Amino acid sequence: ATFLAATMPISVSRIVLAAKQHEIDELRHLAERAELAAVIGHLIHCLQHERGASSIYLASGGQRFADTRRTLISESEALARELDARFETQLSSPAFGNARLYSLMAWVLLGLEELPALREQIGAQKLRAADAILAFSRLIAGLSSLIFEVADAAIDPDISRALVALFNFIQGKEYAGQERAIGALCFASGRCEGAHQ
Repeated sequence: ATFLAATMPISVSRIVLAAKQHEIDELRHLAERAELAAVIGHLIHCLQHERGASSIYLASGGQRFADTRRTLISESEALARELDARFETQLSSPAFGNARLYSLMAWVLLGLEELPALREQIGAQKLRAADAILAFSRLIAGLSSLIFEVADAAIDPDISRALVALFNFIQGKEYAGQERAIGALCFASGRCEGAHQ
């Protein structure tokens, strides 16, 4: 088929067909990017909940939120596996992205690979709650940056604007989530140190 296309004379119908095929490919890539952004958003949401539960768990000396934390870990792990699958889909697409997008994907994967060790430290209460909050917040920041980069690389301006709006919403939600995690730490520990304020 490629040989025939290369030897066929140029015509309006051939150009229109090529344009339609290009448009279909662009829409497919756009749908894949939107799905990627949705999975990242869900993972961020779940990690924010896990961060808060871990904060309370550590601040209470392991007395509170142990079951909730385990449930949230399972949910986060399932979403991380889904994100891996989305990354695989994107990497197999020749028109996926740029070097910055790939670098952010690698950075996020490194952060996700470090989560089991972080969770183990939290479970054994070998980590201060403030350090756990910071570790989760760094990973969430990387995931948020990835959404921004996906939005920036989107071809359709309307979709790009919607993805940028999603990024801004998630960023605002993250600031509130950090406040909640610190507030939960203070209430669960019964102390509100100057650094937390």
